[in-house]
Amino acid sequence: MRMTKTEQKAMSNRIKERRKFLNYTQEQFAEIIGISASSYTRIENAFQNPSLDTLIKISLNLKIPLDYIVFGEPSGHMVAVSDIDKLAALIDFSDKDKLKHASDVLGKIVKIKENL
Repeated sequence: MRMTKTEQKAMSNRIKERRKFLNYTQEQFAEIIGISASSYTRIENAFQNPSLDTLIKISLNLKIPLDYIVFGEPSGHMVAVSDIDKLAALIDFSDKDKLKHASDVLGKIVKIKENL
């Protein structure tokens, strides 16, 4: 997904505001999510978009939903991974690319949560 500069800046501001609310410095938070301080600074200043792995780590460690970080509005509901019926409803099993992407994202989330 390509973000406009305005969308990228808004996303960066949401990350920055939450980081400050939790009283982390940029350096502290970069270390927590496992990236260099300079990379994190570029993300927060909207010069660089975070990778999916980094975005997931940001979401988990700031304790805010991905949809809020990216779009600015939470979806209003959280899907429990253990609730297979709800999860299956979100995934288009007829589209192999979407299914592979969903599988990759879930796998990364599980790995990150295991390392917390």
